[in-house]
Amino acid sequence: MNRSRITSAAATVALLGGLATTQLATAASAFAYDSGAELNVGLTSGILYDKNSGKVMGDGIGGNFGNHGPEATKATVTVTAVKNVTFTGKPKVDKGTVKSWSAKKVVIVANLAADGDALENMDLPATLSGKKQTLRAEIKGDKPDPDTSNNRLTRSYSVDATKPEPTDKPTDKPTEKPTEKPTEKPSDKPTEKPTAQPSKPSDDASDANTPAPAGGSDKGNGGEGDLAETGSSSNTPLLVGGAGALVVIGGAAVFMAKRKKAGQS
Repeated sequence: MNRSRITSAAATVALLGGLATTQLATAASAFAYDSGAELNVGLTSGILYDKNSGKVMGDGIGGNFGNHGPEATKATVTVTAVKNVTFTGKPKVDKGTVKSWSAKKVVIVANLAADGDALENMDLPATLSGKKQTLRAEIKGDKPDPDTSNNRLTRSYSVDATKPEPTDKPTDKPTEKPTEKPTEKPSDKPTEKPTAQPSKPSDDASDANTPAPAGGSDKGNGGEGDLAETGSSSNTPLLVGGAGALVVIGGAAVFMAKRKKAGQS
């Protein structure tokens, strides 16, 4: 057989085989959507935000969900803030009900019409942080979905939402800490109490100024006696005068005695 004819025949068989495969895939696709639902969920790819606060502008991060299958279904949409996204308010939806929401998760429930051409919109108020953000959206229904590839979506954003640092930092800081601390607390009460009370004046105050008698001896109890006063006092002239008078009287007595004796002899 001619080689060129063999090649031509092989090409024809390959072409027919390719057409048969395409027809089978189309038939399977059509059969798959005769029943059930075709649910899908999406998130916007761009975000407008305030650089200073990180707040998402407008109504928030946009998204949508819907059903392109032949049967109506009750669907639940869940959006999760995976990284550097914080939900700050109740989401807004065209149709459906916000079942719950928190800083990290939003849950929406909606009745989706069969073969619905229009997608339901949702807006998620949020703030951004960091330099990369991640959201995850998922939809589930009460009807089987032959193609679940578009039931779940993870969207990452490269938004620099880091807060600007202040340009001027205070430079004057205390370099030294006070090293001296009071070791003792001030006491409000006196530490020592007075032990001696003022003595009352003695009834015989003149005794304190009277000199000790001459020729007095110390007591024999080891120096417990009073010491003699060495200073003068106001009574010294009187004592000296008294002593002189005694000397004169004694001398006169001796003179009279001698004179009387001489007269008798």
